[in-house]
Amino acid sequence: MALPLEVLADLQLSVDGEGIDIRGTGDRIVVDLSSLRAGRRLLASGPFAPGKRARTTGRIHEALHIAGLTVEVRLRGDPVARLGADAQPGAVGRFLNLDGIEVRPVQPLRAALRRRPVLTAAVVIGLLVGLGWWLFRRGNT
Repeated sequence: MALPLEVLADLQLSVDGEGIDIRGTGDRIVVDLSSLRAGRRLLASGPFAPGKRARTTGRIHEALHIAGLTVEVRLRGDPVARLGADAQPGAVGRFLNLDGIEVRPVQPLRAALRRRPVLTAAVVIGLLVGLGWWLFRRGNT
């Protein structure tokens, strides 16, 4: 059973000059990143540093679930991930080994496609080729 916990917040912070807005609206905490760089900088520091990330994310997800809270990460307003009570993990999260985290890359990919169609297409094709190569090698071993 979830504990009755309510988070009310309106914070703005900066990580190496990149803006991050954090709003708490009761049982939901929204972290809105101004850029992918801001997200990478945030993940590269503190408890999310490489090597600690898998253990830390699992603990945070479990604590949020017990408290009945949900953290939603957005990139310029578009939801990209959710963890905690309302998270519905799918195939993308399992593939990336992000236990309990719902990953939603479609909206940011659409926005990137509108802004830079050629670059986005090249990156997506590269990722698909890399994924195909990885699956092919994995199946042959």
